[in-house]
Amino acid sequence: MKSPITGKEMQVRHEVASLAFRKEEFEVVTHYYECEDSGERFSDDRLDELSMVQVYNQYREKYGIPFPDEIRRIREGYGISASKMSEILGLGTNSYRLYEAGEVPSVAIGRLIMSIRNPEAFSQQVSASARFLSEKDIRKLTGAAENLVGRFTSEKIFPSRLNGYREPDLTKVAGMIAFFQVLRKIPLFKTKLNKLLFYADFNAYRLTGYSITGLEYRAIQFGPVPAHFQKMYVNLSEQGQISIDEQYFGNGAYGDEITAGIAFDKALFSQDELKVLEFVAKRYSKLSTDDLVKLSHDETGWYDNAEQKALINYRYAFELHEGIGYDS
Repeated sequence: MKSPITGKEMQVRHEVASLAFRKEEFEVVTHYYECEDSGERFSDDRLDELSMVQVYNQYREKYGIPFPDEIRRIREGYGISASKMSEILGLGTNSYRLYEAGEVPSVAIGRLIMSIRNPEAFSQQVSASARFLSEKDIRKLTGAAENLVGRFTSEKIFPSRLNGYREPDLTKVAGMIAFFQVLRKIPLFKTKLNKLLFYADFNAYRLTGYSITGLEYRAIQFGPVPAHFQKMYVNLSEQGQISIDEQYFGNGAYGDEITAGIAFDKALFSQDELKVLEFVAKRYSKLSTDDLVKLSHDETGWYDNAEQKALINYRYAFELHEGIGYDS
């Protein structure tokens, strides 16, 4: 962005600030453009939105309010429209659609939406709304709920600052592997792939306030890695989405090569996520595994957590040495 005062390109700066939402204060990392000559600060819609996404995410996390993706998945699980779901829950006609689009529901409505993950709770809402529904709708919705009864579990990984405010999504992990290995022809061994996933997720959070995969990352000796990466790769292999082949490099050294078992599906990713994948492939693909490990050791998120082998807060995304630019 060019300075309206001097016409020169301005640098993006950031600082910790407190922003208010629903009479509460939340600490976020705000971004702004700074004119070096005048010292004046400027912003744009993208930077303002990034600040507010951080606020909304903290509010949802604090009060157990579902995130937009979860709100959509709950509705799709019952096979109904957003307007019909609004009607069943006693909300305004367009309310559910707005919540799926990112509007933050009240605590009470958020918990109501979370409760209908349980098919029995959803059936109760359908029964309570019987006077507004046709007999055909009641049969359809009751049947959809009955089909989900055996699949419901109260165990759930909730979006948080440790997974980039996403639920874990192995389909996207497989899609990213296909992007790097099939589309960009990057040879992938576990150690290097772990770093590419880290840089992709943290750059996505840096740009949008959300990770891509919902993975947690732990700081270990060889840099940041998905917290349960061994189990993750085994699961993907069993699903046929990747193959794992042990390679011998000589001198007693072995490594697991990862090969995608699926084609790359662009539809899995948003435009911002695709920008991030391109950035990561261009920036890191030609680095050797050793160089990539050394580079990850320079990241503040790894350095601050390595001694305890702790999980890395996604807020460290704003401290990446060479993160994606906001004008990308």
